[in-house]
Amino acid sequence: MKNYIFGYGSLLETESRKRTNPLVDKVYPLKIHGFLRGWFARTGVEGLTTTFLGCIKANKDSFVNGIIYEVSQEELNELDKREKGYKRILVPNEAIEDYFSILNSTDNVFIYSNVFPNNKIPDNSLPAKDYPIVQSYVDMCIQGCIEIESVHNNPLIKNFTKDFIQSTKYWSKWWVNDRIFPRRPFIYRPDAYKIDELLKLYLDNKNLFNSIYFE
Repeated sequence: MKNYIFGYGSLLETESRKRTNPLVDKVYPLKIHGFLRGWFARTGVEGLTTTFLGCIKANKDSFVNGIIYEVSQEELNELDKREKGYKRILVPNEAIEDYFSILNSTDNVFIYSNVFPNNKIPDNSLPAKDYPIVQSYVDMCIQGCIEIESVHNNPLIKNFTKDFIQSTKYWSKWWVNDRIFPRRPFIYRPDAYKIDELLKLYLDNKNLFNSIYFE
């Protein structure tokens, strides 16, 4: 039996993932059904007035794409500390779409989920003026998707970035561009222009991208 973490946000990107699990070298993309990802997570960390990606149980038509990687019990404990404001839950085997047949029936796949009363997302968890989506976090997630598409040559994941953007709910006009020196963002985020093009291409509401504002 092995333990795996399912990453659907910042854990998609190698650099971000290795800050918590530096020894992880192999990740595998997959999809889980019956869950919904969206902008409704506020971690409660002092000083961070940002809305992050969260995930909740949903109907069977919903899905979340992401990556899994094996972790030890010690690494699970470290992730529990990092993912403050989330609850680690076990993903049912029947909900998992394993592109590379990595998992055995005895393996555990954990996801960090938000827990709301009656599983209903409260309005005060959604992006707002004082709790916006921030571009640096969006960049991190989409950079991870781009990495996955470039590493894994599999037709099932050729639209991994598109699936990420379109399956993520509650994109909002409260969206701040916090890139350093945004007139030349490629210095700090080499794929900045590519990320912007993907967002403009795949966001359901095309006007949202044009409403991103600077603080």
